[in-house]
Amino acid sequence: MLDSGRATPQADWCLWSSKLVRYLLLGAAISMGAVAIWSMHFIGNRAIVMADDQDELQIQYSSGFTAGSFFLPICGVGIAFYFFSVSESISTVTTIVGGLLMGSAVCGMHYMGEGGLANYTASYTWPWVLGSAIIAVVASTTSLGIFFYFKSVWTNTWQKRGASASLLAVAVSGMHWVAVRGTRYRLKSDVVTGSTGLSRQAVVIVVICLAIGACLALIALAMIGQRARKESADRAQQVVLACATFDMEGRLMVTSAGLLPCRKITNIYLERSFDDVFDTNHAVFCWVFRASRCWRAITDLLPAIREHVRISESAKAYRAAAFSTSSARNSESSDDYACVFKELFCIAASELATTVQEPLEKLGIIFEEIMSTGTLKQSNSIRSMLPGSRAGEQDNAQVERGHTPILLGRGQLLFAVRQASKSESLHLQAAGYCFTNPTNVIDSLARSMQVSQEEIASRLKRMQDYVSQERILEPGIHLACFALRPLLKRGFDILVTKDARNILPSVSLPLTKLEPWQVEILAQMDASTVTSCRQRLSGQSLFTNEEERHFVRQLFEGIKALADLIDNPFFEDARLIARPFRSPCRLDGNKSGEAFIIAFTIITDAHELSNVNQRYEFAPLRFYICQQHTYRDTPDIDRFAERIRREFAAIADRGRKYTEQKSKDLKRQASFINGRRRSKNRTSSPPRGRKWSHFRKFSCGALSIDNSSEKHLVNVSMSQRFDCTDTSPEANADLERPCASPEEVEMRNWGVYCQAGLGDVEEESFAEKLLALTIGRRKGKQ
Repeated sequence: MLDSGRATPQADWCLWSSKLVRYLLLGAAISMGAVAIWSMHFIGNRAIVMADDQDELQIQYSSGFTAGSFFLPICGVGIAFYFFSVSESISTVTTIVGGLLMGSAVCGMHYMGEGGLANYTASYTWPWVLGSAIIAVVASTTSLGIFFYFKSVWTNTWQKRGASASLLAVAVSGMHWVAVRGTRYRLKSDVVTGSTGLSRQAVVIVVICLAIGACLALIALAMIGQRARKESADRAQQVVLACATFDMEGRLMVTSAGLLPCRKITNIYLERSFDDVFDTNHAVFCWVFRASRCWRAITDLLPAIREHVRISESAKAYRAAAFSTSSARNSESSDDYACVFKELFCIAASELATTVQEPLEKLGIIFEEIMSTGTLKQSNSIRSMLPGSRAGEQDNAQVERGHTPILLGRGQLLFAVRQASKSESLHLQAAGYCFTNPTNVIDSLARSMQVSQEEIASRLKRMQDYVSQERILEPGIHLACFALRPLLKRGFDILVTKDARNILPSVSLPLTKLEPWQVEILAQMDASTVTSCRQRLSGQSLFTNEEERHFVRQLFEGIKALADLIDNPFFEDARLIARPFRSPCRLDGNKSGEAFIIAFTIITDAHELSNVNQRYEFAPLRFYICQQHTYRDTPDIDRFAERIRREFAAIADRGRKYTEQKSKDLKRQASFINGRRRSKNRTSSPPRGRKWSHFRKFSCGALSIDNSSEKHLVNVSMSQRFDCTDTSPEANADLERPCASPEEVEMRNWGVYCQAGLGDVEEESFAEKLLALTIGRRKGKQ
């Protein structure tokens, strides 16, 4: 929690949060013990009328016992509340101990207050004393047990809170009146008349003042809570990184308030044009997705990144509370903003890891979806303005057309997901976090993110499935469909499996490898459509060998099964690429194996629906290719880490030089001012045309950042018809830039020891090879 001997902002926040929890616990103890129990006792005693309502014979109280009875219930209730708050789940022992403490506080305060009578002596009947104690303990145990149980599962609605409060009222007032029923008052012989203590009127005044003070304190606490809710609403309008950690039982890690730990990345992602939409098809998101698979490379460069953000005016502006969108759009180019966003993401990830008290390497990997937040109010208002239609009908119509309903959300939420082991879960619980069934916190999460409960519930289910098991092909031979859908100025979408967007629609053949004669049979059907292949394979008389006939039957059945799965007419026009392509596959334990894909490729009509059927949908091609380089144990992860080091090393080196130059300029300015003081009779000024360099604004644009880590994240765009030679300027601007000089990429001063430019060339994935062949064939036809 400490960095270089100074308290970090995360440490300050955690410290303030723990103090706030203690203050809230103390406020609850005072509210319950002082107002509810102590005040009720004296207001109730005000109803006792002695000696036909003669003023001089009414009950009076001694100040010492009265003050003592004020602090006794506060201490008892505070300890009882503490017992309930320290445990994540409510156990029987905790409930019984807390109920006994609460009941003892109620009974103790009553009889201590009765002992403080100044002019009467109280005597008690033991059956009534026992009955009042039973009422206090049983009602308190039941009330607190119900309340804190609902609180532990984040379902303590106002109705349930009201029921718990009513039971507590029964405990306090019921105990009081039963105890009074068994009490006898005898006037003290040494007291004749006159005032010997606090009168009933004085006690009532004290109670009223105390109640008003407690109400003001509760109003202050409510304002603090409102401020926290406002901060949560503000985060729903920003680009935020949240931590979604699941344990081995599928429970979700949340804070004591039932929320996900999160950190702001930036106030808003500035979209430079209508085509520049920050989604999974964006090059920056693909960079973020891959960077989360190699946190170790970022960890070494964090000091340099923080220093650059500290001296960069534009980087500070994107995280400032007062944020001007128009000025930010004019101040930075798209390449510069991509650089700034990467830096802010790395810093936010580091801060989030510090918040959950875990190293950055254990923060998790970025989930494959971006969630739009702050959409609930906007969508409701927009739908209400639609004339003559209902919201549900509008959504269904959009879904049937293959479009996602437009919810004009202003915020975006990235999730770092992981599955914690049993020991890691215990460590996180010791740090103050709770693990609960996701259904228990759906309501609180939906309100904080300003989204619907159905949306956050489905998103959490997909995240849980995402981290539970790696989604990858099994070893063997697979028939697949490589279907592309062109997009206007944004490249292509690709047909993928809905619950595994890194896998093509495919079926497995009962083969472990392909023999040369089998490859020859496939080569005879190269570039044939699915219909032609079926016709050729159905004529088994062309194959005299029984072994060949058996393979042909397997191939025919596989094509038929794949066509049934896709269930769309465009598949019949797909053409076979007979060349098998090696694909990543699952390797369990010491097992070895390979997976090969035989693909039917097609470029569909641009108006094809996004949702093909219940199994498959079109997703961004760029992100699909990005996923093929992120499988576990692939060498591409190390190669990408090398490019990250090279990219940020230039930033680190220029930032260090800027800091050194600024220090020299300040010294030069100080010596100039001192020189003027020594020569008062002389008028000196800096040489004409010279400007102090520390007054210049520092931005990423002056660095000529090496964006080589965005290589292979480019988007296939269409020049003329289906030309794939053009790429997104943002992602491809620096691919042909010469490597930086050794001085510019030297990282020895930043704790990184590597030689940039070596071993960072990634091998093309099977998807990129299929893409080139598919577009090449389309061009050949044209």
